[in-house]
Amino acid sequence: MLKKGLKGILITAAFIVILFLIMHWDVKQGVKNYARTHPMTETLSRKAEINVYNTGKDLYKKLFADIKTADELVWIHFFIIRDDQISNEFFDLLIEKAKEGIDVRLSVDFLGSDIKKESINRMGEGGVKIVKSRSLSLKNIFYSLHHRNHRRLVSIDQRIAYIGGFNMGDEYLGKDPKLGYWRDYHIRLEGEAGKEVAQQFKRDWVEDGAESMESVHPTRTSSENEGSNVHFLFSTGDSIVDKTVNWINSSEESITITTPYFLPNGKLVSALKKAVKRGVKVKILIPDNTDAWFTKPPSYRIEKTLLESGVDLYLYEKGFFHGKVLVIDHKWADIGTANWDPRSFYLNDESNCIISDAKVAAELESLIHNDIKHSKKLTMKAFNELPAWEKALRKTPDWIYFYF
Repeated sequence: MLKKGLKGILITAAFIVILFLIMHWDVKQGVKNYARTHPMTETLSRKAEINVYNTGKDLYKKLFADIKTADELVWIHFFIIRDDQISNEFFDLLIEKAKEGIDVRLSVDFLGSDIKKESINRMGEGGVKIVKSRSLSLKNIFYSLHHRNHRRLVSIDQRIAYIGGFNMGDEYLGKDPKLGYWRDYHIRLEGEAGKEVAQQFKRDWVEDGAESMESVHPTRTSSENEGSNVHFLFSTGDSIVDKTVNWINSSEESITITTPYFLPNGKLVSALKKAVKRGVKVKILIPDNTDAWFTKPPSYRIEKTLLESGVDLYLYEKGFFHGKVLVIDHKWADIGTANWDPRSFYLNDESNCIISDAKVAAELESLIHNDIKHSKKLTMKAFNELPAWEKALRKTPDWIYFYF
């Protein structure tokens, strides 16, 4: 009986390993095929007035107010949309605008949505056009499962745009009992730069098999000479890694990084170490509490080697930290949706806004500095006090946490 049980376990284990290897091969092929036809888009530099939001309450208040002012179009994509109190207020507002004759389109990632069928039907009947982004495909099926549209894009009349880490749901208001207070970073842009966000939404909408969209020329325009210089990176695949390495290599004084998931590859780790050797001050803020515990143990060995090289690492303790920000030399900033993990760097569709404005960079650094006050500095002692199971998981092979 014992031998039969052991045999069954071995057969099951062998099947899982084989299935995982097939999945890994399929994903690698899918990445290669998709990257070939979807190179990174880097837009021209445009002007925009920028406002920074780091609480869901303030962000939703302004977003809802902007939607109410729309007189042409409201195009929105979120990676995650819940079906809870704040989301239903959001749905009601979209329906209200659609009934006014505004072109209202809502896109949500195929696997990221908890929207009930009843809510989808209610919005559809109210005139809101809805699409599930990046649905499953039989070709490279495992890749299509892992390849997600992680962008958050909002375009209102092609004049106002939003981009950043927040999604739509009560948890982003700090109402999740497990995660508690939610800290994130999002920006509102008003000006000519908004056109670029609208164009990317349009490309994604057509990519997802929805009806084609005619070119829309905004009737209300913004001054091209007001605001900060910004441009966007819309990426899928490791082109964003190479871009980030170049940014780090160009730094002269300081690098400030915030990310909820920290699993950088060898290129990025090497670039950060070289920056420290050049005398660059490197600070990294990550959450102590996380919504994806399995990403923490593999990151410990990376954090340890960076700590040994002179990087300052901080663990946010006030709640859950989800912001994705990079500030270089106090001069410019990158804020968007890409995390420092394999999914963002190799599998997901991401959106990042590059802000060439020292004033905005300083504002972001000031806000991050306040968050560091609610954090503890990571020390070598912390690694010695890890539970045995976490120490064991530190040795997880790189190709496995590719899927974390």
